[in-house]
Amino acid sequence: MRSEFHRRSRFGSACWVACSLWSAASAAEIHLAADGRDDADGLADSPVRSLAVAAERVLAAKPGSEPVTVWIHGGRYPVTETVRFGKEFSGNADAPIRFRAVEGEVPVFDSGLAVGLSKALPVSESDGLERLAESVRGQVLSLKIDDKDARDALANPSVRCSIDGRTLSLAGYPNVGFGHIDRIVNPGAVYAEGRTLGPRPSWSIDKPVGGSFTLRDKDTAAWEREYETAKLATVTGYLANDWYLQSHPLASIKDGVLRLADSSRYGIKNNEKIPRRLKVTNLLCELDAPGEFYFDRADSRLFFIPFPGQERNGTLSIWGGPGLLEVDGASHLAFEGLVAEGVSTGKAVVSVSNSSHVVLAGCTVRNSTRPGVVIEGGNDCGLRSCDLYDLRHHLTLTGGDVRTLRPAGNFAVNCHFTQVSASDFYGRVQIRGVGQIFRNNLLHNFPGQVLVFGDCDHRIERNELFNIGFEEGDGGAIYSGASRWSWGNVLRHNFLHHLMCLPQAHPRGGIYPDDGDQGETIEGNVFYKAAHRAVLINGGAGHAVRDNLFLEGYIGIYNTEASAEKAYARIAKYESGELKRGDKDDQIWRTEQVVGKEGWNREPWRSRYPTFRKIMNQERMRFYPIECEYKGNRFSGNWRNIEHRVGGGENGVKDIGQVPFIRSTDNVDIRMSVFADPDALDFRVRRGAPPPAMPAIPFAKIGLYQDIYRARLPEKDGYRRAVRSRFDGKRSFDPKAKYDPRRINGEIYFNTGLLLRDMGGMLHGVPDSRRPHTELD
Repeated sequence: MRSEFHRRSRFGSACWVACSLWSAASAAEIHLAADGRDDADGLADSPVRSLAVAAERVLAAKPGSEPVTVWIHGGRYPVTETVRFGKEFSGNADAPIRFRAVEGEVPVFDSGLAVGLSKALPVSESDGLERLAESVRGQVLSLKIDDKDARDALANPSVRCSIDGRTLSLAGYPNVGFGHIDRIVNPGAVYAEGRTLGPRPSWSIDKPVGGSFTLRDKDTAAWEREYETAKLATVTGYLANDWYLQSHPLASIKDGVLRLADSSRYGIKNNEKIPRRLKVTNLLCELDAPGEFYFDRADSRLFFIPFPGQERNGTLSIWGGPGLLEVDGASHLAFEGLVAEGVSTGKAVVSVSNSSHVVLAGCTVRNSTRPGVVIEGGNDCGLRSCDLYDLRHHLTLTGGDVRTLRPAGNFAVNCHFTQVSASDFYGRVQIRGVGQIFRNNLLHNFPGQVLVFGDCDHRIERNELFNIGFEEGDGGAIYSGASRWSWGNVLRHNFLHHLMCLPQAHPRGGIYPDDGDQGETIEGNVFYKAAHRAVLINGGAGHAVRDNLFLEGYIGIYNTEASAEKAYARIAKYESGELKRGDKDDQIWRTEQVVGKEGWNREPWRSRYPTFRKIMNQERMRFYPIECEYKGNRFSGNWRNIEHRVGGGENGVKDIGQVPFIRSTDNVDIRMSVFADPDALDFRVRRGAPPPAMPAIPFAKIGLYQDIYRARLPEKDGYRRAVRSRFDGKRSFDPKAKYDPRRINGEIYFNTGLLLRDMGGMLHGVPDSRRPHTELD
């Protein structure tokens, strides 16, 4: 039986697992257990042991003719090979295939190499006690690694590990945030892929070509001593621009001067108002905080400081194995209540390609250097009520045909995206193609630009985003850039709050259509302390910004025409070959590669997006922010509600009423007293609030909700009050604030991933079939 939501939404058809699956009788059942045997019959009292064998038993049950359920019991399942599901794994709405955790049990599929820690002991004199910082002698444990595979894995300079599901960090400086460059000695060799002519400069640790510099307020003598025998460190940081994070091997340390081994995209130079920032990792002498580790290759010895409360007989997982699942061409296939971790090779922890109605529900994907989930092509595939954290890249959703505007309807709904222990992981959610749905998700504790979308007809709605972009200049919490064909996307009923800008760094945006991006609909969102410019439109045309709330920010809506003439003139240089064809600013040519030669004048683009056609048929004015509309927005406590720029400085600001090609109506100020409880970030409009009329925003339905997979929630009132308290009295952008290198790390970093974890905000992949399903329409 299909739910009402199913009938009303294309996304609903992909949620068959949430509304019809569990009501179907399972005609075939197979049991999988960590202590089973692969020659067993797969019954409840005789389970098989491996996921691959369970998949073979599914095929033997003739999927598609009757429902098939694989019951997965709790325990740790080592993953040594990716299990592949092809078109032969095709169920249907009445006979789906389900791989489902047994209620109350947590199956963990770990691709990492397991090493028991029961023999780890405090570091003694013979193990190198003198090499440790004096402050932690007696706290550091060490373990001799005898297994060759484990030694080889730990010897990789980019190795990552976890203990019983908690990510460890490589020992480094500083523990939180960044150190600072004092003096740039040499900018080093510069090479930008795609722009610099000729081959990349060759380099080695012994023959470095990178830049060199000294550090501010840091004695590097211990580093220099360590580098006499082991040159393993990596430098990561914002070495030229506040919006470009880069990593390089450290070749040498001599007399306080650090030298990078390889070339960099921009060189080491201070283009910004604040010092260049960096962290240095993989130094034993910097092992000084719980959850840090270091591997001594010469002695084959692991050093680490346990997490508080960690059991002595815990298990170290050295991330190094393949992805868990690869699905290609399957249909009506579900994976429910699983935990997957420890992946560092292959395409992703879970990849789904060219499939239909394939769903991960109630799953946790964590602790991996490869992307968490990649969904490409097909239709109606996605994530429901999953947690993804401590990943370099969390999710990719693509599919559909941009040329024909055929939608895919792939989705992520009611999911939690964050970082808990992997503070050095950037993280990313990427949405491309046509017609994806990103709904009722929670995203927070990301240092930079987390949600990036492009192409057409996506729905990004009812999501909550906060504590994002705190260490990066430029960028936005939700970003789309240099895509003039990016039409039909609706960003609606999202709550963006506490997007705090780094003092004196390049300002940031909340929702940021950049570099001439066109055609977004931004409506009914709530912005509270949302960066420098809550809606930052960098010159794009055709945007509709309607019925939003802009509260306690700096600038509400921003657009500019300052670079329009330069962008127009630059096109001739691409046409003549003076500039390289296909560069980001070659906007007309790049658009035609997507929609076809003047594709805006042909179907389906001509009928679907008539404003796109109107804009693009104006040779010069298409580089201006024409055909934009700002309507029905409400403002309170901002420095400036709307800013339209024609040049620099205050003289470069033009009153929006004097801009002939932008329609701006019914944009007025309100009092914060119209809301139910601003101190608790409850922006429901209270009954009896005075005029003006307020936008109809379903605020209580934004963010995560309970369903059969997410049985409990992080208490919204609790974590929102904690976040508000942490940044109380601070503006999201303060033009008078100064960057103080000695204090900045304590001011801007607030681990809300850890906060919500400790508030019970993480599921462990266990569905609760006793709890009724709750769908938010």
